[in-house]
Amino acid sequence: MNKNKTSNASKSDVRYLIRIYDRTETFQAPENRNLLVSMEQTRLAMIGVGCRGGGCGKCRIRVLKGGYNSKRMSRAWISEEEEAQGMVLACRIFARSDMLIVPYPPKLTPGYQMLSHD
Repeated sequence: MNKNKTSNASKSDVRYLIRIYDRTETFQAPENRNLLVSMEQTRLAMIGVGCRGGGCGKCRIRVLKGGYNSKRMSRAWISEEEEAQGMVLACRIFARSDMLIVPYPPKLTPGYQMLSHD
């Protein structure tokens, strides 16, 4: 008797439900696709989209619940402390369970100044 629940399914068939804190929209993310691409494929715009490779920080999110695997993230956008608190780049993580996330605006790079419209 095989106890593996996904024995008849390939990894790409395993999908997890991704919920956005305080929003009604959800999307599904397969294990082999990062959260940002999964969101884009549903045509939802809940997470900021930039370079899609971890270099711009526009897809910063905080994971409130759920498991994931991640690729390396630039410390310019996600410090070790932030990562320990669940802050990640959506383009660099892969769901391993259903998740609850909060999108965050990107951090400003050192030396960057916002223009005022006074």
